[in-house]
Amino acid sequence: MNSPLKAPRVLLSRRAFFTCGRRLLHPDWTEEANRSAFGRDFGPHGHEYALDVAYDGPISTDDGMIVNIADLKPVIQTAVDGLNNHFLNEQVDYFRAHRPTAENIARYLWQTLPHSTGPGELVRLRLKESRRVQVEVVPQSMKISRSYEFAAAHRLFAPQLSEQENFDRFDKCSNPAGHGHNYNLEVVVEGEPDSQTGYIIPPAVLDSIVNEDVYERFDHKHLNVDCPEFN
Repeated sequence: MNSPLKAPRVLLSRRAFFTCGRRLLHPDWTEEANRSAFGRDFGPHGHEYALDVAYDGPISTDDGMIVNIADLKPVIQTAVDGLNNHFLNEQVDYFRAHRPTAENIARYLWQTLPHSTGPGELVRLRLKESRRVQVEVVPQSMKISRSYEFAAAHRLFAPQLSEQENFDRFDKCSNPAGHGHNYNLEVVVEGEPDSQTGYIIPPAVLDSIVNEDVYERFDHKHLNVDCPEFN
């Protein structure tokens, strides 16, 4: 006898926007130490944030929804209103004890939002701070991603094949002169925000790693000619 089909589970995502100001500093550190740790973010500045909140759950047989958007919208808006048009360091109690990094703002929102709304369960939160920086929170995990751009040239060519065979396989990408691309690299780091800085990884540290391992090796290079990895 066939068992009854389970109600399918679907992910429902809702986006909200907010703007706030902040300053990254540790009150017990010198100005020199703060500038070293936080760079230009040491000074007061603001961001426009995009927040994506996702709830997972079974589709109701009564109304065909996981969560009624009419119920979800004010819940998310209430969480966002606690930050919107605020200077976080001075106007939101949580950030008197926590540096208002993207990671800690995402954690604050994760803790503020209800983890269940009807049958829907909060399963993912994404906070986009800028074109380059995004934080993702899921149960038991947080990730920060930073994007980078670099340019490089290459040629798709298999030396064991003839010129015609290479052209047949790779088309114009086998042009002997090569061709170039602008690449977008997204680096994702998983971990817990440091209690002192609020970073999973300091941006300057990640920038230095990418500069050494990507830019210095591949940026504005002909990969086939200049890079042993592709010879």
